[in-house]
Amino acid sequence: MHGMQTLLATYSAEQQHTLAQLRYSDLNLATVDINDAQDTLSRHPWHALLVDLSESANPGVDLVETLLIAELAGELTLPSLLVACIDDEQAETESTLRLKGFDYILSLPLSAEHLRRFLQSRKMPQAQLCELHRLANNQQPIIDAMVPKLLQTLAADIQQLEITARTGTLPQIANLAHRMKSSWYLLGMRRAIRCCIVMERLPQLIDEGAINQGNVSKMRQRFISLMFKDYNQLVCLLG
Repeated sequence: MHGMQTLLATYSAEQQHTLAQLRYSDLNLATVDINDAQDTLSRHPWHALLVDLSESANPGVDLVETLLIAELAGELTLPSLLVACIDDEQAETESTLRLKGFDYILSLPLSAEHLRRFLQSRKMPQAQLCELHRLANNQQPIIDAMVPKLLQTLAADIQQLEITARTGTLPQIANLAHRMKSSWYLLGMRRAIRCCIVMERLPQLIDEGAINQGNVSKMRQRFISLMFKDYNQLVCLLG
């Protein structure tokens, strides 16, 4: 599979067989069983991960949560695009799935041309203000007024995070992460959203055994570092 750029994780043997024909196109698409996705992702970089949610959303959502934890722990680097693939009749909305770590939704069945158009249309830098445009009903004066306020809020929250991470409790860090996620979400910063999704559930994930206690300190430090880095990147992108 070396050299493949797009990976589709599915638990459906039929889906793997159907999509195998796209493997030889210019898309460089590979399929993998959902249980083997993390190992495959850790071997070399991928541009996009498509996750099949067509039969049940739970395995794919659980996979993405596991991957987000591993990335924040420094165990792997996720693709720049995490995409949910769903049937048209499924109830999950793009906003709901984005808050679980997905960046976009694709409708099944996939075709080579459909996937090609999608990937080409996503070759753009962050930040993407689609959620902010939606909230403001595409009224540019409102958007122009909200962006500085969101940046100011993020700057204050990140400064508070640095203090809280040293002396505060895990629930306090989780609360800050939840608050920052809302701002990052409106400003379209995908990596920052992913980090906040993990950290806002940190106490619960520890209780569930999804996070090793030995990784908590490292994850806290990486979280602070990435929040500062993404904030500085955002300021540059927004001019």
